[in-house]
Amino acid sequence: MKHFLIILSVLAIFLIAIYGGLHFFGNLIYNTKSCDRFNIDNIELRTGVNIPKIVTSNCECKDNNKISKFIIDSVKVDLDDYISKNEFTRVGNLYVKENDNSNSTYKVTFEKQTAELIINLTYKGN
Repeated sequence: MKHFLIILSVLAIFLIAIYGGLHFFGNLIYNTKSCDRFNIDNIELRTGVNIPKIVTSNCECKDNNKISKFIIDSVKVDLDDYISKNEFTRVGNLYVKENDNSNSTYKVTFEKQTAELIINLTYKGN
């Protein structure tokens, strides 16, 4: 019985350590405000928009504002399915998704003809 409790305790400590590490890593990505590390992951976490296979990308960060531009690989990505899964709203020739919450404000614009995805993300707070 003593060995069982030791094994169970070690397993519980291991699982808590794994959870803590993943939680820390997720917070690190979420709080990154640069274009260098975890740019796509940060955008996906904050906006809920998936960024699939891309051809080119460009990113500019200034103060608490990040503008990222991507050209989606329309050969490998079904654009109609992409629009549907990311719940874009059609506004003229563009597809848009935007929100304002306590941590950030974002506007995601997708142009289907050129497969250009533009994310304007403003960080609030520190």
